Amino acid sequence: MIRVLLMLLVCFTFTYGQAQNLPAAPKGCGYDHYVHTLEQQYPGFKAQADQLLQDVKKRPQLAKDLEIYRIPVVVHIVYKEESQNIPEDQIKDVIDVLNEDFRRKNADAELIREDFLDVVGDPFIEFELAAVERVETQATFELDLLGGSLPDNVKQTAEGGSDAWDTQKYLNIWVCNIEGGSLLGYAYPPADLAHWPDGANAPSPELDGVVIHQEVFRRTGTHTASGLLGMDEVTIPVRGRTITHEVGHYLGLRHIWGDGLLSILGIPDCDADDGVVDTPQQGVSSQFACDAEQNTCEEGETDKLDMFENFMDYAREDCLNSFTKGQIAIMRSVLENERSGLIDQVSNTIAIVDDQDFHVYPNPAKGQLFIESSLQENTPYQVRLVDTQGRMVKAPALGRPADRQTVNVSGLPAGLYGLVILQGDKQYFQKVVIR
Repeated sequence: MIRVLLMLLVCFTFTYGQAQNLPAAPKGCGYDHYVHTLEQQYPGFKAQADQLLQDVKKRPQLAKDLEIYRIPVVVHIVYKEESQNIPEDQIKDVIDVLNEDFRRKNADAELIREDFLDVVGDPFIEFELAAVERVETQATFELDLLGGSLPDNVKQTAEGGSDAWDTQKYLNIWVCNIEGGSLLGYAYPPADLAHWPDGANAPSPELDGVVIHQEVFRRTGTHTASGLLGMDEVTIPVRGRTITHEVGHYLGLRHIWGDGLLSILGIPDCDADDGVVDTPQQGVSSQFACDAEQNTCEEGETDKLDMFENFMDYAREDCLNSFTKGQIAIMRSVLENERSGLIDQVSNTIAIVDDQDFHVYPNPAKGQLFIESSLQENTPYQVRLVDTQGRMVKAPALGRPADRQTVNVSGLPAGLYGLVILQGDKQYFQKVVIR
């Protein structure tokens, strides 16, 4: 049962046939398919999940002024061909999308319809790129739909992927070519959330995080996804919202339409609910459209239209623009509880003194900066070069005490920078001048 439950947040694009006069339309995450499978294999699963879902309504209300929670991110680029070795500028673009969407600073936020102005808000969540890991591989990463397995081998060096950084302290995002063209990404929710069924979380801590197909890890362009099981292809606009959607899952959110069993077939299931009070009752996804008239669950005088703008719906990426305050409360509660290690980065900061633990030279530097360690233990360390605003400008690969680490600083503006070295629970720091 656990193995099947791991499939809850698979995101892939495919086409179902018509149902109740709704047009055939692409579906985003594979959640619907697997809930249907689970209900068949384990009768009563959906009823149990729906009951658990109601507990989320007890979450605390969102305050007006919030502390900004900053999440360190490690991006693993696992590639077979050089064209898949995504450049640093593109990685930063996607991190910018996350920061815009999770601070409601996205340019399209103003396109929210008036009906929803009173429920959307700023999550006050930001993301800092801590490091980029690059691994060239000959491994293949693919979804085994019939076997019920995800391409978690991308998260394991021994399997041709890239081992995670501490998943309690970092959001790990793996970017790779997922074979078949139908799987766009997936994420595991935190363990033990009341509104998620048991076993929905990662099978082991080192496999926690988000996986994204490299073709949609960008903020512009289009992507043509293969139809599943021989069905039609579909072309979707890319605005970086696949990663926003998956990080929403990673922080505890479910789909806005509540993942009802009938919705798998495109039939509105208005008995399903996402557990968020201020999202409108919605019986089916927006099916990669932005239909301003769609209202799949008409209920009373206060009923609202379907909210295709919600990041947890399946509308076109150029229509998604908002989280509701209820969704924000869930994500912030997750960061304060189940994923508190992401924001509780308490380190023992040690000033770097030459020939004591680390030797950093030349300083001032021009072109290249070298780091050597005199530590005896062979524990790898992580290096960040940050500017005076605390923004990371360089993050070379992991270093080991036995090796000399080289940081290329050519092209950086002259000025004062901070060199941060993380090793275990210790943090070393030194000011560096670049000429």
